[in-house]
Amino acid sequence: MKIVQLVNNLELGGVERLAVELARCQKDAGHTPLIYCLTHPGYFVKEAEASEIRVRAFHKSRGPSPGTVRTIMEALKRDRPDVLHTHNHLVHHYGVVAGRLAGVPVIVNTRHRAEMQIREQNTGYAITPESPDKKADMIYRATLRWTDAVVFISETTRQFFVEHRGVPAHKTHVILNGAPLDRFECCPARPGSAHPRIRFGTASRMVPVKDHFTLLAAFARAARSLPHAELHVAGDGPLYSRIRAFIDKLGLSDKVILHGALRGMPDFLQGLDIFAMASLNEGLPIVILEAMAAGLPIVSTRAGGIHEAAMEGCNARFAEPGDVNGLALQMIAMARSTDLAQIGARGRTMVAQRFRIDRTWSEHEDLFHRLDPMRRRNPQTN
Repeated sequence: MKIVQLVNNLELGGVERLAVELARCQKDAGHTPLIYCLTHPGYFVKEAEASEIRVRAFHKSRGPSPGTVRTIMEALKRDRPDVLHTHNHLVHHYGVVAGRLAGVPVIVNTRHRAEMQIREQNTGYAITPESPDKKADMIYRATLRWTDAVVFISETTRQFFVEHRGVPAHKTHVILNGAPLDRFECCPARPGSAHPRIRFGTASRMVPVKDHFTLLAAFARAARSLPHAELHVAGDGPLYSRIRAFIDKLGLSDKVILHGALRGMPDFLQGLDIFAMASLNEGLPIVILEAMAAGLPIVSTRAGGIHEAAMEGCNARFAEPGDVNGLALQMIAMARSTDLAQIGARGRTMVAQRFRIDRTWSEHEDLFHRLDPMRRRNPQTN
């Protein structure tokens, strides 16, 4: 098969990383992968090209662009893919219109998380299932009659879109996120090995949905009971300066370390005891899978499909999104566990069994074959 993935760009992020990893799996399986970027190439383009994966950027500017639809259509006619796989909704209408005009046999869209309304409240945020962009949702629903399947990366996300966004249930499929785990399994953490020191850590873009403010406020409360606790924060983004100021306001500058954007994630995770997240909304974040592969216990908000990977009472403790006190109590309880290494080991076993990237690709491959109209007409086609 020749498979084109359409993303907004290949900047640093979970969706973008997944697209590159899927393309690598496709190439290893003997298929021909291509990645189309609606706007610009971005951070991961060098990794893709180093794996001999062709990347094409269309440099779309802000606002509607019928000309970009035409350009993508012309590229698809030249490349003649068997499958067009779009990621998220803001690129999908460009892909589905161009793809149908170009005669692409199979068009599949993946939604990586529920799009909800996020409202700022002082130094925190509240979230509701209301749509943040009703026009975009209307356009997306209009494209679904020409979309062969919609893939969700967790069951929680699938249920949200069926219930709140009118996605037809018969077109939905759940394919759990996966990641290349070997480099994290080869650099295992040693949670609890430096007791009483406890290093919490998190890694994500500094944007409202990740709610670093709740995590910091919860850590401030937890640190009163855990005098040797530290919080290590990896990532960058538009809220960096506000987060830095909030750390100073809480008097945590000696306990919270900002690492900025990282390339060496295995080394970062290896130095932690507990991985923590306070997200308001997620799909199924790859960083949770990586932390589990490194053998770290998880403390998180119950956002999106996180609880479908990390299991409460097994390798994780959860609080509700935005619940500072609840998250602090779970951080304290996990830090005081006497078997952190065993808790982390259970997570390593779970993630190795269910969340490897080759399994994620295998399920995509099976779906693409089942949707192929030629194969439906002739089941004996290989």
